[in-house]
Amino acid sequence: MARLIDIARAAGVSEATVSRVLNGKAGVNEATRQAVLDVARRLGRDLGPGASGSGPLVGVLVPDLDNQVFAAWAERIEAELFERGATALVAIRARTVEREREFLQRFLHCGVDAIIVVSGHHAQHRGPVDHYREIIAGGTPLVLINGVREELDAAFLSSDEEHAVRAVLTHLQELGHQQVGLAVGDEHTWPVREKLRVFEAVTADWGERPQPVSFTDFSYAGGYEAARDLVDRGATAILCGSDVMAAGALEGVRSQGLSVPRDVSVAGYDDVFWASLTSPPLTTVRQAVGSIARAAVRTALGGGEDSRRPARTEVVVRPQLIVRGSTAAAPEEAASMVW
Repeated sequence: MARLIDIARAAGVSEATVSRVLNGKAGVNEATRQAVLDVARRLGRDLGPGASGSGPLVGVLVPDLDNQVFAAWAERIEAELFERGATALVAIRARTVEREREFLQRFLHCGVDAIIVVSGHHAQHRGPVDHYREIIAGGTPLVLINGVREELDAAFLSSDEEHAVRAVLTHLQELGHQQVGLAVGDEHTWPVREKLRVFEAVTADWGERPQPVSFTDFSYAGGYEAARDLVDRGATAILCGSDVMAAGALEGVRSQGLSVPRDVSVAGYDDVFWASLTSPPLTTVRQAVGSIARAAVRTALGGGEDSRRPARTEVVVRPQLIVRGSTAAAPEEAASMVW
């Protein structure tokens, strides 16, 4: 049987790379993997089930598939893994830290080569992170999406919340809105804290009083209640933390006998597939799901040949403001006031 060094010399790669390929491990791009396998077969090497299988196995954890943005995350990550000859093992609904820890341990028991977590408990401010440390200490690459924890040496990828909030507020300000409300979910989560930080910084000098904020949850009902609350507090425009909330906000505004966008403008966040189908079509922030998913997969599969513990990295991707029919000029009495 051909030795590792024989295959390595013939393929022009290191013995470590050959070993990873023959054992079906991550950290080798697909072109190199196929080249090594071709040489190994030609030299008569018994590849075994690890090398002849579907390539690296990556655990992917998402909060749920009911919210279309999380379904989009799962779909894009799986597609990126497939393109690289890898397979996704998907788990959902880790409602508690204990449940999330159990999922991560199950991933390890299944022999995953890397783990990607979307909007997990790493996004909770000051929440437990010991279960992440266990993964990192074991040498399994860990990629965390939409949330940053300074105390973890992992790879973090997220949307640029500052750019997103500033883009929406600039758009609404140009339309003459002086009273803009923010509708978001749990204030202890990283995305909400980032949105709130930027919102308060940008609007600090908009008037004598702070702009109104409503904390509910990222649901249709949450958006409905937040819209009623913010309209009662004088908001002529509402920035919602998700498109699902924005859909509820559209109905919440109408329940007050008002019209969108004539009386109140509404903006969402995510740009899920139905955002252009609401009445009126929803102005929203389009997350770069495809770009972040691609970077997450590259990060998950890219490390490991020389070091089992990749350095801490943070990648921020700018989203895009998509203007549709749910935002318009402020009502005349509001627009006529002096900034």
